[in-house]
Amino acid sequence: MPASMRHEDFSALLGRACRVRSLDREGGAVELVGTLAEVGERRERQGYEQFALLFKVEEPGVPQQGSYAVEFDGEDAREIFLVPVAREGLRIAYEAVFNRAVGAA
Repeated sequence: MPASMRHEDFSALLGRACRVRSLDREGGAVELVGTLAEVGERRERQGYEQFALLFKVEEPGVPQQGSYAVEFDGEDAREIFLVPVAREGLRIAYEAVFNRAVGAA
């Protein structure tokens, strides 16, 4: 069963370390280490829930937006579209924004 993308499930993971995997420009696998640093306030409007996540990731190279496999220990990987929004030394803050139908998995 795929890992849940619900606000309450991410809230339970707040502050936990994760692995962030993607492919580099040559098609090779890249695995980075990060933390789920923020889980934004959940809003519900017209049958949709909206919230944002902020991951802080050790990123020695040039950050790229795109789909990443984000995996926490004991959890299945979640495919999440991440956008780099800030640099803090060697760490990059990546944001994911959710706007999903209430009741969706």
